[in-house]
Amino acid sequence: MERFQDENKWLGSFYNEIFVKCPKCESKAIVKQELLEKCECGKCHNMVFECKNCFYKLKEVVYQYVAYGKEYCSNCFEKFEYQSQPLKDKPLTYKTKCPHCDFQEEWKTKSYRIKEESKLDNGLVKEMWYGLMLWFQKEFDGSIFWAYNLDHIDYLERYIGADLRERNVKGSYNSTLVSRLPKFVKAAKNREKLLKILKKWKE
Repeated sequence: MERFQDENKWLGSFYNEIFVKCPKCESKAIVKQELLEKCECGKCHNMVFECKNCFYKLKEVVYQYVAYGKEYCSNCFEKFEYQSQPLKDKPLTYKTKCPHCDFQEEWKTKSYRIKEESKLDNGLVKEMWYGLMLWFQKEFDGSIFWAYNLDHIDYLERYIGADLRERNVKGSYNSTLVSRLPKFVKAAKNREKLLKILKKWKE
């Protein structure tokens, strides 16, 4: 009988490296922890992205900007609101067209920033730092089954393959990775199919 005892690991236990799809070449790449150069305690990390196939790197989150505002048209005097598409640089002014009379005018604008979205967006799961899609993920019965890395896969494999799953009385059970798994992962009827997916990912 296969036995699994919750080790009180949470999702952050697997943040050391996250396999993702490179936004440039679509190969397998990685978002990993890197020690901050100015850190004196030896514990402060930053998450960096690196693709060994095309050598694309990111060391800080890339932001885009959205211009927005409320104005009165100088031609027809009607009030209107506007909001731009994501822009590469922070705008000081923004040219927009009045929706009432099509008069074009440039305004001093307000803006807010957003994380740059991956162009490979198709509804799949992304990591939280750069918004890049996870490499290990698959649609399963209307949901997405996913993992960050091989350690995460091994942990899921041990849990899903176990006949006996035991809680750990130490720590907060409701905050562990296992306690927060979706029902389709915990369901015995899905065991074989999910284990096949995990095995394929490991190969």
